[in-house]
Amino acid sequence: MWRLLFFLVAVISESKAADDDLIVQTPNGKVQGTTIKTESGAEFYAWRHIPFAKPPLGELRFQPPVDPEPWTDILDGTKDSYACLNVGSYEGDPVPTYGFSEDCLYVNVYSPFPANLSLNLPVMFWIYGGGFFIGTGDFSFTDPTPFLEENVIVVTFNYRLDIFGFLSTEDTVVAGNTGLKDQLSALLWTNENIQYFGGDNTSITIFGESAGAMSVGYHLTSPLSKGKFSGAIMESGTCLLNYLTSNPRKNAIIIAKLLNDSITDDSSSEEILQVLQLADAELLVNISLASRIALGINFNPTMEVELNNPIHLISKPLYEELEAGNASAVPIIIGTNSEEQLWVSSLEDAKSQGAYYDSNLNLLLPNMPLKETDSIENITQAIKEAYVGNSSFYEDPGALIRFLSDNTFVRPAIKHASLQSQFSDVYFYEFSFVGSRSVHPDIPGCGHVAHAEEVPYLFNISAKSIATEADFLTRRRMVKLWTNFAKFKNPTPDDESMELLQNVTWEKFDSTNLQYLDIGENLRMRYNREVETTVFWDYLWSTYSYHPYNTF
Repeated sequence: MWRLLFFLVAVISESKAADDDLIVQTPNGKVQGTTIKTESGAEFYAWRHIPFAKPPLGELRFQPPVDPEPWTDILDGTKDSYACLNVGSYEGDPVPTYGFSEDCLYVNVYSPFPANLSLNLPVMFWIYGGGFFIGTGDFSFTDPTPFLEENVIVVTFNYRLDIFGFLSTEDTVVAGNTGLKDQLSALLWTNENIQYFGGDNTSITIFGESAGAMSVGYHLTSPLSKGKFSGAIMESGTCLLNYLTSNPRKNAIIIAKLLNDSITDDSSSEEILQVLQLADAELLVNISLASRIALGINFNPTMEVELNNPIHLISKPLYEELEAGNASAVPIIIGTNSEEQLWVSSLEDAKSQGAYYDSNLNLLLPNMPLKETDSIENITQAIKEAYVGNSSFYEDPGALIRFLSDNTFVRPAIKHASLQSQFSDVYFYEFSFVGSRSVHPDIPGCGHVAHAEEVPYLFNISAKSIATEADFLTRRRMVKLWTNFAKFKNPTPDDESMELLQNVTWEKFDSTNLQYLDIGENLRMRYNREVETTVFWDYLWSTYSYHPYNTF
C-alpha cells in the first residue's frame, strides 16, 4: 500500500514539475504551456490563447486593437482560443476547435523546446489567408510541427475579418484596415515577448498565403511595421494584387441601412458607427454574407486617410512605394502555384466559362487607371489575342485559366519581385508539384496545381492531410527551404541540407532573367518565367495607364 502511495505521489510530483517547466513569465503575467506529441512520438511545446489585445467588443468593435490588461492568475495556455468570426467558409476547411467569437485576438507560440531565455531561436510569424473573410490560427488549421522539427519557433494568431476587420467610413471614425492593425499588434507582441519563450526578436520572418501573403506585402510597405521583422515570405499574394476596396463608405452605409432605416446617404460616420456597434454580431455576419452574395459587397483592405489617423497602414500608392525603395529592404521569398485559378469542376464547366468570357470581353480589363476610356476595346482585344490568338477561350479553356491566374496572382508577383529586387535579395518560386491534394479535371494546356495547394505541404491541416511518400518528401523540401530562409536568409545555404534539396542552389531573382525555383517532383532552377507575357503586360500598362499605381 505504501509503495503504491509513494508511486502515485512521485508521478503527480513529476507531472507538476513538468507543468511548472512550461510556465512562462511574460510582462503581462504567467502563461501555462502544454506538450504536443506527434504521431511519430516527437514532443513539442505550445503556449496558446495568449491575449495580444483587449477583446474588441462594444465600443472597441471596428476600432484599432488596444493593449490587453495584465493578469494575476496563471493563464491557461493549453488550448486554442475562439476563432474570429468568419463570413462563410471554403469547402473542406476544418472547423475551429472552440468555434467563433468576436473575442478572438489571441496569439499562439509553438517551440521545439521548453521555454529558455538562452535558446535565441529564429521565429516564423504566420498570417493566414482566406480572402480576408475566413481563416484562423487554430491548431487544426495550422499545426506547425513540421517547422518545429527544424528548430524554429512558430507564432500563429487570429485577426478580425470581413466587416469586423475591414469596415471603413473613409475618415477617422472608422479608418479601416482594423484586421491589418490586429496583425501589427500581434507582430509587436511577438517582438516584445518572444524572448521569454526562447525566440530571437531580431530574427522574425513574417510569412503568409493568399490574403496572408497580401498582408505580408502591406507590412513590407508600411512604415509602422518596418524594423519589426527581418525577412518575408509571400505565397500566392502581394500588396500589388487587385484587392483594395473602392468606396468602402458606401458599403458601410448599405449595411447600416439594412440594420436601421433611419440611416441615409447623408448620415454622419458617428451615426453609422453607432448602428453597427449596437448590432448583434451574428446578425452582422449574416447580413454581410447575404450582401456579399447578392450585392457583391466585399470588406477588404482600403486606402486610409492620414490626417489625425496615427495608425494608418495603407495610405500611399503601393506600386510607387515599392518602386521608390520605401518598402522594408529585407530578403523575401515570393511565388505562385502553377495553376492558381483552376477552380472548374469539369472540362465542360471550363468551356462554359470560356464562352462567357468570349461574350463579355470587358471582363478581361485589369483594374488600371486609363488614359482614355475609349481604349477599353483595344486593351481587351489585345489581351484576348495574347492568350488565344485567333482562337477563343471556349476552344482553349486552358488559356482562360492561364489568363485568370496571371491577372490575379502571377503578374503582380513577378512585378513585386522585379521592383523589390532592386533593393533586397529576392527568391522567386513556382509550386508545380502534383500530389495527393491536386485532384482536378484534365483541361488541355493546363496542369493540376491550384491556389493554396502548397499549404498542406508546410502545415499539418486536419481536414487536408497529405498521404504519399512523394507528398512527404515535398513537405520536407519545402519546410527545409522555408526554415533555411528563416535562419540564414538564404533558402539553400551550402550545408547538410543540400542533399535533401538535390544540391540545387536557389539563385536570387534577377528582373532581366526572371529566374525561379520550380518546386515540382524535383527541384530545378528555371529562367525567363513567363517573359513574353510579362513584356506584354508591361507594354499594356505603360501604353494605356498612368501613374500612380496601387496595383499591377
